[in-house]
Amino acid sequence: MKIEEFISYLKKQRHYSNLTISSYKSDLLQFEKFLSQDNPEYLLQKDDSIIDSKCIRAWIMTLSENNIETRSINRKISSLRAYFKWIEINNINFVNPMEKIINPKTPKRKILAMTEDDTEKLFSIKPNEEDFNEMRNYLILELLYSTGMRQAELLSLKETDINYNKDYLNVIGKGNKERIIPIGKKIITDLTKYIDFKRRLNISETALMVNKDGRKLSKYQLYSIVHKKLENYDVSEKSPHEFRHTCATHLVKEGADIINVKNLLGHTSLSATEVYINTTIEELKKEYKRSFEHKLNN
Repeated sequence: MKIEEFISYLKKQRHYSNLTISSYKSDLLQFEKFLSQDNPEYLLQKDDSIIDSKCIRAWIMTLSENNIETRSINRKISSLRAYFKWIEINNINFVNPMEKIINPKTPKRKILAMTEDDTEKLFSIKPNEEDFNEMRNYLILELLYSTGMRQAELLSLKETDINYNKDYLNVIGKGNKERIIPIGKKIITDLTKYIDFKRRLNISETALMVNKDGRKLSKYQLYSIVHKKLENYDVSEKSPHEFRHTCATHLVKEGADIINVKNLLGHTSLSATEVYINTTIEELKKEYKRSFEHKLNN
């Protein structure tokens, strides 16, 4: 397989993020290893044209037998689709083996967002404005909840991405796509106080989220901060992504237009956003049962 050439194409022509490229490479190397072990003729020829749908189905079956989640299997299949499409574009005689491959159905994801009471409780504990870490940690929670940003988007934010006059953030999302996210006056005020604190500590790092010693906050540090804050809450994930779930769920419950929620979150497809509609419908059913069923059964 021409994996290195394909990865170079993703970097130089498609401008994919390092994380996305790493996922593609990992999936393709895993598939190539499977081919080498299961198909001696491939090991000898190293020719993509001998890879057929049977090889791919055998790999998918192996993944399934090893208890790999359906969602992960579908991601790996997507990596293969992208690779073989690239081969097909560059070789008109190539027969794409992915044309006969059907993705296994993914079970609906159950999302357990924070309740309104829980979020109110969480944000009612105000930070000590003389403590840098407390101010930063509170601001992290505010931004994650009120914007629905991904953790990578928050960590890549710079001070210059804040528009104080028009109350919005300029965010770079997946695939280097830029989007505008509105923020309220309260967050503008908190951002101003936090950045003033950075100046008092002589922190010159332009990344918004930093340590007290002036270095950019890492993914591990961000995860640890959020995980600790969510320890006592009943949620799907005790991670930064939980606030993305909660932001979307609360917006839908309040009647926000699904297209606006999609644009806010930076989803490329509406189906990724519609899961939050399903979540709120399930909550509505539970509420109905609590409120009415006992009365009707009397």
